[in-house]
Amino acid sequence: MNRSKIGLLVIGLVALVSSCNLGVKHETALENPEALKPHFGETESNYYVAKSIAGHIHQPNAKREFKWPEHPSGVIIQQTNNLGLREDNDTQEEKPDGVYRVLVTGDSHADGVIHNSESFPNVIEDSVGFTISEGKKLEFLNAGNGYYGPQNYWGCLKYYSNLKPDAFIVALYTGNDYMDAVRIEAENGRMKVPERTESYYYDLWELDETMPGFTGQLMNQVKFFKSYPAYRDTALNVTHRYLDNIKVYCDSNNIDFMVVLVPTKLDVEPELDSTRIDTAYQIMKFTDADIKENEALIDRTIQWLNAKKIHFIDMREPLRKADEELYWKADLHINHKGHKVMANEIMEQYK
Repeated sequence: MNRSKIGLLVIGLVALVSSCNLGVKHETALENPEALKPHFGETESNYYVAKSIAGHIHQPNAKREFKWPEHPSGVIIQQTNNLGLREDNDTQEEKPDGVYRVLVTGDSHADGVIHNSESFPNVIEDSVGFTISEGKKLEFLNAGNGYYGPQNYWGCLKYYSNLKPDAFIVALYTGNDYMDAVRIEAENGRMKVPERTESYYYDLWELDETMPGFTGQLMNQVKFFKSYPAYRDTALNVTHRYLDNIKVYCDSNNIDFMVVLVPTKLDVEPELDSTRIDTAYQIMKFTDADIKENEALIDRTIQWLNAKKIHFIDMREPLRKADEELYWKADLHINHKGHKVMANEIMEQYK
C-alpha cells in the first residue's frame, strides 16, 4: 500500500481528502445532502463503481483473482453477480413468492477476502435445515463493500431497497468503522477534522511497510482517537445516527434489523500473533490500554443498541472461544473459518 493511500485511510489533511482524485468518475455529493462521494483505490474501477446514494457499490459481473497462500486453495476469487452483489448466482430483482430475503452489508470484512461461498451470509443460506420464517425459502444477499462505513450502510439499504428485503444485517467492523464515520463526514463536507503535518503519518507509514494490514484494520483508528480523544464521542454519535436512520426505515417498512459487531484480531486472538503485535506496539508507541480504549467503543455502542432496542450480536466471545486462527495474517481480515463461526453464531441467535 502506498503512502498516498494510507493518507486517505487515516483521514488525511482536509485539503488532501478534498482534492484527491481516486481515478474514478465521481458523482457529485452536493445536490443531495445525504449523497456520498465514492471512496476506493485508483486501480479498482474494475471492481467498484460510484453510486451517490451509497457512495459506491461493486461493479456488476466483476471478477478478480489473486494468490493467497494462507487459503487452502492458494488463491482467492472475488466475483459479483448481475446486481453487484458478492454472489455466484444472479439475483432476481423482484423477490420471488415464498422467499424470505436477507440483505447484508458491511465493509471489507463482510465483502470478504474469501470466496463467495465462504462468506457468513452464504454459509447461513447453504445450511441444511436452517429457517427463519417457516415455509419460506431463505435467501441471503451479500452487499458488503470495501471502504464502507456507517453512512454507506444506510446508503446501501436505500440503494437496494427495490429488492424488498425482509431483514437487513449490518456487520459493523469495530477496527475502523468509527474512524470511517468521521472520514466520510469530512470527505462530504459535513465535518472538519484536525489538520496534521506529514510527521503525523511517519509511524503509520513505517508500520504499513513493515506489516501491511495492521494500519488500515486498527492502528490508524487508534492513533486518530488517541491524538484527538474528543472525536471518540463524535464518531460514536455519527455511527449511531446512521444506525438509527436504518432502524427508523426498517421499522417503517416491516424489515427485521440486526447489527453484528465484528471485532479486530487484537480483540480476539492476540496470543496467536504476539510477536508482530508487539512490534506494532513498539512502532506506534501504543500500550494495551490504547487498544482497550478502542474496544471500549464497542461497549458504548452496545449500550446505545440496548437503549434503542436494536437486536445485535457481539462476536467477541464466539470468536474468542474458537480453537483455531480466524483472521488472515497477511491483512488481518476475518478468514473463511472466522466467517463460519460468525454464521453459526447468527443461526444460533435466530434459533
